[in-house]
Parts: sequence; structure tokens; C-alpha cells
Amino acid sequence: MKAFIKCIAVGLTAASLLTLGGCAQNNSTKKTATTANWNVRTSTSVESNMLGYWQSHAEVAEYDVSFTEGSNNSYSVTYDAPNATYSTRFYAEAAYDWTSSPVPAEYRVNAETEGALTAEPVYVYETSSKISGTYKMKSSGEEKAFSDEITAVCKYRLAGKNLQPVYSKQIIKNTAPNAAGTNNIEQAYIETDAVYETWYNQDGTQALISFTNNLAEDKTAQISKIGTNHKNGYSLFDNCQLRAAVRAFTMTGGATRIFNVLTPQDNTTYTATATISSPIELRTSDETEKKIIDALNASTPDDYIFFDSSPTEEGDDKVRNYRYNAVSIAVNAQLKGATPTCWYTSVENADLNTTRSVMIKYTTPLPFILGTLSYSLKSLNVKAI
Repeated sequence: MKAFIKCIAVGLTAASLLTLGGCAQNNSTKKTATTANWNVRTSTSVESNMLGYWQSHAEVAEYDVSFTEGSNNSYSVTYDAPNATYSTRFYAEAAYDWTSSPVPAEYRVNAETEGALTAEPVYVYETSSKISGTYKMKSSGEEKAFSDEITAVCKYRLAGKNLQPVYSKQIIKNTAPNAAGTNNIEQAYIETDAVYETWYNQDGTQALISFTNNLAEDKTAQISKIGTNHKNGYSLFDNCQLRAAVRAFTMTGGATRIFNVLTPQDNTTYTATATISSPIELRTSDETEKKIIDALNASTPDDYIFFDSSPTEEGDDKVRNYRYNAVSIAVNAQLKGATPTCWYTSVENADLNTTRSVMIKYTTPLPFILGTLSYSLKSLNVKAI
């Protein structure tokens, strides 16, 4: 349990690579269906036809960061949200080579074996976050300033192959809340400065994890191997891939999706549940939601617009209505914790998916009533690479 709590703390940060709360167990054993919701048409055949486009283009999303301070009686944490950055980048690579390095020797495929899958296209999802802030004791006024930075990359198979991860790397410099109540500022937070690198075998049944602790005197990488299929029947996602994977779900209001999440920080696979809301319309009367609408309307290039028509001309009073599905994500465990919520633009028509299920907002409560971090879409562009 102690290791899991640490994992939760690591997730509740500026980058929020994985932030999950607890909920009740569920015994469903069905895989979660995934579709290529980033394409105008989401079928498996269209996905294959679109790979050339995603090998030469990257979808880049940037987010505004905001923070609402909590009401912990012992200490507080504040973030310099106006100067924080958070961004994601999504594209594809033509071939992930299973036959040679950097794939670990035991996971490589023999190219001489008849019928062996030696290479395949994969998607790449990158996230980057920078944020600074201060912990402050309410009794003594003692403070601890910090500056965090987290970057992550995950490579995973096509939606037609259930987005199974093949590789991830997370570089984490993070200062996370560590106690519900304390009079000692050194006990209020936990610092991490580490690199996690994970390779998956082709069947997705095993993972090899390399962990380097930059705060330790001995910075030699520690290698561990874990099985990933001890909860048979569920889809498997890497924790730094999670929000990209949820984007591929069928967003049916009131539905739940159950899946496994490998967390290299704990050398563990957890089962999680995503609960999906019915579509909700973005409001121009809300300042944050109006900014999201403006970002969607301004998305580029022209072949990635969010409507099946030309952009609204200047002076046109037509209102473009966007709807989204809110998705809350929780670990199925006895530990109770804060549950993050992601907003994805609703897929109203799978045959003409003009909104592409883009993540437009992400809200994560910090533990111990310390506040809430929110990330709202600021810009969305597709750039040639």
C-alpha cells in the first residue's frame, strides 16, 4: 500500500502522468474497444490508410494551467499556474523494429522465423509539463519552493490492435504532496528525480522496466521484469499513454470502461475504470469554456478543421456548438482517493468525426484537500514533421 500511495503522489503533479483514485472492484473481463477517433472516419481500414498522414504530421495541443487552492489545515501548496506549461504531441512512426536494439534481447523477434512480425507502424504520444510552486506550513510560515518538469513518451500499436503499448519513457522531476497533516515541512512533500523506461514484449504479457534514481548516490539503473496479464481479459495501457488511450474509447453516456494500467513507478499493473458522462455542450458564457471554443475554431491547418465547411467568416454571427464527454478515471482498489476528469469532444457521427475526440480539459484534485489543478485547451494545430 505504501508504494501505491507514492504512485498516487507522483501522479498528482503538474504533468499528472497518472492520477487515479480508488473505487469498488468490478468483475467484468471484456476488453475495451478502441477506435481511431483522431481521424475523420474511425474504421480500421481508414486507420491504415491514414497512417501516411500521421507519419508526416503531428497533432500538437497546448493547455492553459490553473490552480484552485485547497483547505488543508496544516500546510498549503500553491502553483505558479500562469507561467506553467503543458503540451501533448501525437504522430506515427512507420516501423517499430522488433528484431534489434533498443528492444531488449529477450523481447526481440527472430527475423528468420517464418511468419514473424518483425516490424509494424506505431503511434507516438508525447507529453511535457513545467510548473513551479511553494509548500508553506500554516503554523510556522516555513516554505519550500520547487520547480518541476516531467516529460514522457509512449509508443503503442494501432487502435485496431487495441493500442497495446510497446515502449515508454518518463523523465520525472517532481515535488508531490506526501502527508494529510504535519508540522514538519520536510514531511509535507516527497521529491522524485528519476527516469523510468519500459519495454513490452510483442504479446503484451511481460514488461521490462529500467529505473534510475537521480537522487541516489548509486545512479546505476535497476532492471525489473513483471508480468502484465495477471488480470486476464482486460486491455493494457501504459500510464503515460492513458489519456491518449481514453480518447479512443466509444463515448457512450453512462457507460463504464474497464482496463489495466501498467505503472512503472510501482512495478505493478492496476485495474481501472473510466466512467463516461452523456454529451454536454460547451458554453460561451463560461470564460474557460469560451477559450476552449476559440482554440477549436482556430485549429489549423484547413484539412484539420472541426467542421465540414469553411471557417466562419468575419462578421458571421453563426455559433458553432461543441459538445464533450466528461470521463472520470479511478483505480479499482480499496484505497480511496481523488478522481481526475478528462473532457473529450464528442464523436457525434463516426462516419464524419469532425471533432476528433480531442482532449479539451483535464482536472485533477490534489490529495489531502490541497486544491485542484486544471488544464484547458489553449491551441490545437497539426504541423508537418
